[in-house]
Amino acid sequence: MRKNILYLFKLTGFIILLMVFMASCQKDFLEKPAGADITLDTIFASSSNAQQLVFLLYEDEFFSPDNLALNWWDNTGYFGWSDVGEDIYTPTWYPYVSYVDGTLSSASFQAYTLDRLFLAVRNANTFLSKASSIKTVSSTDAEYVKRLSGEAHAHIAYQYFKGFKNWGSLPWMSKPLKGGEDPIKRAPFAAMIDSMVVHLDKAAALLPAKWEDRWSGRFTSVAAKALKAQILVYAASPLYNGPTPTYASGFANKEVLGYGNYDVQRWKKAADACKAAIDAAQAAGNALYTEAGVEKNIYKLALTLTNEHILYQRFKMSNSEGGWAYTYNMMNWPYSIGWYNRPDKHYQPTFQHVDAYQLKNGKFPISGYTGGDGTKPIVSQAGIDAGYKDQEYWKNRDPRFHQNVVYHGSKFGENYNTKIVNFDSDPSVPNRTNGDWSGTVSAFLPRKFINEDLGEGGNIYYRPIHPIIRLADLYLMYAEALSELNNGPTTEAIQFLNLVRTRSGMPDYDANNYQGASTKDKFHNAIKYERKVEFFMEGCRYFDLRRWKEGADLNLVMTGAVITKGVVSRNNTGWKTTFEDKYYFHPFKSDWVSNTPGLYQNPGY
Repeated sequence: MRKNILYLFKLTGFIILLMVFMASCQKDFLEKPAGADITLDTIFASSSNAQQLVFLLYEDEFFSPDNLALNWWDNTGYFGWSDVGEDIYTPTWYPYVSYVDGTLSSASFQAYTLDRLFLAVRNANTFLSKASSIKTVSSTDAEYVKRLSGEAHAHIAYQYFKGFKNWGSLPWMSKPLKGGEDPIKRAPFAAMIDSMVVHLDKAAALLPAKWEDRWSGRFTSVAAKALKAQILVYAASPLYNGPTPTYASGFANKEVLGYGNYDVQRWKKAADACKAAIDAAQAAGNALYTEAGVEKNIYKLALTLTNEHILYQRFKMSNSEGGWAYTYNMMNWPYSIGWYNRPDKHYQPTFQHVDAYQLKNGKFPISGYTGGDGTKPIVSQAGIDAGYKDQEYWKNRDPRFHQNVVYHGSKFGENYNTKIVNFDSDPSVPNRTNGDWSGTVSAFLPRKFINEDLGEGGNIYYRPIHPIIRLADLYLMYAEALSELNNGPTTEAIQFLNLVRTRSGMPDYDANNYQGASTKDKFHNAIKYERKVEFFMEGCRYFDLRRWKEGADLNLVMTGAVITKGVVSRNNTGWKTTFEDKYYFHPFKSDWVSNTPGLYQNPGY
């Protein structure tokens, strides 16, 4: 039996709200929803009605980057890509755990689902197929319909990009289906990339560089160009731009996994797209955020809409105090460091994450671990010269460390709170910040995305923001593409890398500070470092490591920190994460495959 997806069109004073109802059995996701034609004429009777179909595409269930866990009742459960991509410990009973414990299968929880993806694509295609029939009342109204069409084009590409990051190519749906069509097979990878680019070029031609303030968060021409750049950087990366992965050598449909060969010109296309997006962004007034100073820039832009944000998700203004408001969950349950009298935690960075931060001089204090054991760090010569000790791991670190991580002895909410964070595990120690929760495995918590000011009182409000692409991302992707294209960093590549480092008070790039057998390898590792610390908790690292075919970095025996009467020591948390090569392409759920003609399973599942 197949699952029916129904559209309920509710009219309230000519405003249409589209709601999706799903029954208990799985359906062919490409199939036409029953009864969907009935109200189409009403929907497209005016631009004010028709825009509701586009607005729907910005709903959290379709548009969210899922970089952070939000709500227990969210579409993904309590899940974010940071759960699986950062060197952080999270409770192991969350539904995402199969992504990291080596059990990912066609029966596993999926962070994003095909029914949502194809519903969003269908809605966007429906708008495009009917846009010419919308009755407009003025030239301004007609121009607005063009902009709505631009948004629909952009959302189609955005949805397929979310899909290909997970599964590789998908069936390409170029129009809303009426039923009875032949099965649509998974598109060749190259054709899917080209199709996304075509939609984004159309979007960029139709959209404004900026919307008026009340429409902040909608796709712009700059955002469309930035998304095109990101897609082409991904497509040029080793996972796709090269031979089919060895584990999939026997797969019958290799064309859905990537190009199957290497072509350096794919990096040329990526570099050109990045430069075009950067030029458009700068012309529109986008710039790296620097107003808070090197010690606060990263923290502040995680909480505040700035000119650095290009594509992002906005939420309603709210406060966590007094109820289950969005920000209550968006702040990732920071009970142990905030104003809540509870000890439990969600995200807990590991000592390996802390070890990864450079010193302020751009050198790394930890060069590795004896036998790969995180409790036995190898202090580098730079670390020795700096007098590094675990007891004072926080000294002289990249300023982004202090903005990303809360640690024993740091401050939290210093505008109203004079207490120092005290993560001591000994109950006899006074003024401890956290209690004796059994789930505590590390004396670190995230600071980024946690608005400390909310603890000052219930009358403090702010409007959360989740970044999808910001200007720093474009700078680093451009630098990466230039280096890959030229077999090593150019002057311009180094310049754009340094712009990101300088904003956080870090010295210019020095190849001597990075490992690698060639100048290109060293620069790649510099890009890898910047993206790790710059985009911490932004859901980037998991997909970066996969596109670089460096998923082995996700194999980690997690080491925590324990504070006992002020003394810092390392401990084995008892938890390790596992990455297998087949996870470069996630499995489709088995019922998706069995009920959707043209869809077939990825290799290894």
